[in-house]
Amino acid sequence: MSLKAIRDESGAAMAAAVLVAFGAVSLNAGLAAAQPQPAPQSAAADDSPVQVETLDLEPTVVKTGDPITQTYRVRFPDLIDQGREIIILEDRMVPETLPVHPFEGTALDVRKRQVGDEHIWDFTYVFRLIAPEKSTYVLPGFSFYYLVRDLGEDVEDAEVRQIDSAGNLVRYVTTLTDTPLVDIRDTIDLGSFSARATAFRVLAWTLAPLPLLVWLVLLVRQARRPKQVSEAKREEEEELERIEAQIQPAPSIWQARRSLRQQVRMLDETAPSANGDALLDLKRDLIITGREYMRAELPELHAGDTPRDISTHVAGLKDGPRKEALGRLADRLVDYQRSLEEGVATPIDDPPGEARLLDESISMLRPHVQLWTRIKGLVGLR
Repeated sequence: MSLKAIRDESGAAMAAAVLVAFGAVSLNAGLAAAQPQPAPQSAAADDSPVQVETLDLEPTVVKTGDPITQTYRVRFPDLIDQGREIIILEDRMVPETLPVHPFEGTALDVRKRQVGDEHIWDFTYVFRLIAPEKSTYVLPGFSFYYLVRDLGEDVEDAEVRQIDSAGNLVRYVTTLTDTPLVDIRDTIDLGSFSARATAFRVLAWTLAPLPLLVWLVLLVRQARRPKQVSEAKREEEEELERIEAQIQPAPSIWQARRSLRQQVRMLDETAPSANGDALLDLKRDLIITGREYMRAELPELHAGDTPRDISTHVAGLKDGPRKEALGRLADRLVDYQRSLEEGVATPIDDPPGEARLLDESISMLRPHVQLWTRIKGLVGLR
């Protein structure tokens, strides 16, 4: 083999070696670029008094709904000796407002401690990932806000500063969950309406019985409202009331007995020679007072009963001294009524005897006489 051939073969071998080495370097660079690189653990600026350290999250491989715990350690010095203080704005780091899509914050626990002149606060968040595809996701970093103010300065006058935290990688493997329902918080916060819903519920339960109450009030008013009557019926009722007002109430049995006895006494004082036409008025008065007395003795009688009706009613009573006394009075009233109807001045031969007969009948009807008669009947005396 010649020297030239050897030289050409060596050059070809070196070229092949260079090409293989270049291919290996290119392959390693491509693999390195394809793999996701972890974010830096601290994103704090060098000139910021507040430093944020992003610790490792747990777990790094999750499925739908699994809780992810991420702790951010915030360090800041105690500047009280210098006449200043650092205020961490915790209200701006609540989990519901963090911009960590497609993750969402569900809980936060803040642990505060002081080591020497340095304050150390651990913000432990609980996140969860809801995504449709299996892949590797980056839990985004977010800003921590704080104030540096002089002692005595108003908080509103101090400038708000911020320091960013770093992110971490999470591998999402599946969408299957152990829990049947996952309460996924939407990225759009529509607010809370529980207070308004409670107010409307109380209003509804307050107004619900009102229709029934109004109906009952209207029903009571309708029931208490006087019924409308026609003009003719109202005039008829007014006429009846006027007539009833003119009718004298029935006298008591004592008053009726006294009135009848007065008429009987007048009959006793009448002379036999003058008992013709002069007896018509006396008989009329005897009929009136006698009917009132019979109605007082017999309450079942009606106001319009005539002496004949009274006599018929007495005939149906139980036999006894009371029936006999009532029968004699009723018969005399029938006789007086017949005389008035015929218009004949029938004389009375013995007015005192007639008066004595009526007075005996009235006396027999007195309560104590009736009681004594019953007692004699019980012991067999007459």
